Amino acid sequence: MYRVVTPQTEAELEAYYQLRWQLLRKPWQQPRGSERDEFDEYAHHRMMVDKDGKLVAVGRLYVSGDEAQIRFMAVVPECRDKGLGTRMVQALEQVARQEGVRRLVMNAREEAVAFYGRCGFTVVGEGPISFGKIPHRQMIKALTPIHQIRHCPELCDELQRQWHRRIPISEKMGVKITQYTGTKFKTRANLTANLNLHESMFAGSIYSQCVLTGWGLIWLQMQEYGVSGDIVQGSGEIKYLTPVWDEPTAEVQGRLREQLLPLKNGERVRVELNVTLYSGDTKAATFTGRYVILPH
Repeated sequence: MYRVVTPQTEAELEAYYQLRWQLLRKPWQQPRGSERDEFDEYAHHRMMVDKDGKLVAVGRLYVSGDEAQIRFMAVVPECRDKGLGTRMVQALEQVARQEGVRRLVMNAREEAVAFYGRCGFTVVGEGPISFGKIPHRQMIKALTPIHQIRHCPELCDELQRQWHRRIPISEKMGVKITQYTGTKFKTRANLTANLNLHESMFAGSIYSQCVLTGWGLIWLQMQEYGVSGDIVQGSGEIKYLTPVWDEPTAEVQGRLREQLLPLKNGERVRVELNVTLYSGDTKAATFTGRYVILPH
């Protein structure tokens, strides 16, 4: 079991900087102290430890306005190819989102470009050459804010606030709206905030994200069609197809106008929706939710 934590004590910070030096500077004959810079005092530091408390990975996020840079990312050799690097990027990205950051930037060594590409970063140009011999590529990742949703962004913003106010677990899970087209609705959750003992997404979190996604599509279309009511879940069935190891996204689609209009006449409405949850690009769960809308 691995955990992402924030170094707090002097001893933890010393171990954190020591590992940064060992992995990122010592192999290039750089002295102690070269692993630090003038932004460390103001940055967000994260490290990953195993079940015994051994330090296995480090990473840093420095926020400047609506942009943030990921730097000093490293995983010990014996723990690579276990998804820990992805976990660390996701943890730093969660911090960036909480800080209201709109774009992540970084300079990646050429051998790491493919990894960061899988994490959603795009190469935009040449980066610096470290120590006179290590070329880097400049990469960016846009963190989709509500205002980039083209269809009814103001309603999506209100739904996000409604969730956080009325369903607090949605904020703890890091559930964010990523797309609404009028018929298709998509959400994303933060994997790091929803892990189980096996380092994959907790089954209850998968279920909850699916329920919220279906609920969200109904709420948005109710606002668009000018009807009101209380949405409650009547029942739900889920099939877990594969563990969720990558960023969880949930998707639902439907045009509900004809089903929702009876609310105007004070009638109770029932809606059945099929939600699909993906682990990265892999279909990981299918959910059938039956919702009841009680007229006001």
